[in-house]
Amino acid sequence: MHRLTLGLALLAAAAAPAQATQVVDDFENGANPNGWSWLSGSPGGLSHHGVVQPDGGHPGGWLDSTAPYFSGHPNLTAVPVPGTPLRAALDSGALTSASADIQRLDTAAVENCHPVYDLPSRFTLELFDLHTLGTDPPTPIEAHTTDGPASPEGTAYAWTPVRFAIPSASPDVPPGWVLNVPPDVTYTWADLMRNLDGISIYAIDPEEFTFDACWQLGADNVVVEYAEDAIFADGFDGAAPR
Repeated sequence: MHRLTLGLALLAAAAAPAQATQVVDDFENGANPNGWSWLSGSPGGLSHHGVVQPDGGHPGGWLDSTAPYFSGHPNLTAVPVPGTPLRAALDSGALTSASADIQRLDTAAVENCHPVYDLPSRFTLELFDLHTLGTDPPTPIEAHTTDGPASPEGTAYAWTPVRFAIPSASPDVPPGWVLNVPPDVTYTWADLMRNLDGISIYAIDPEEFTFDACWQLGADNVVVEYAEDAIFADGFDGAAPR
């Protein structure tokens, strides 16, 4: 009887829809618990920018890159530490979406803030693993979108909502994504979902050829959603040990 009861319970858990949980960063009261910053380089780089401003967001507080902020591929990135809400989301192995409000400010009056990049591009979401290859500095294994929303043209734009679906349960690299792994490494989309160290939203497609331009960007209402109780989804705990 006990085995039957346990079996039914496991079947019920597998069939039940996962509970969606949101990690929200709205930067109110100066808060930035998940460590979002604007990076000049790739994930794992050392050049970080960002000041939480109390007013002028969408609404209220927001994360300002400040200017001058020089980057060829400006990106909003977090590599959350253990114990933070975003760390729990990445460890779930069950991300479902990421979104943010992004703005670009006019830097024409900012001293030495040139050249300015004004070519059309698209927002891009990147998910990355910094620890599997074990190099110093870290060499990322990453996947990013190839069909993200177009970024507004020009050298400034108002708050713009940007959202990406994350099909973490896909058996292969899903359509609209590319996975970049060294050719001598065996590594799958599922491996990445279970080994995430961080997440980035790029204002410029990271595969585009660009130049080191001057920016001022803002972020607000950053939301990462995941299926918190995605356990027994494949017969095991949804998140592999790190």
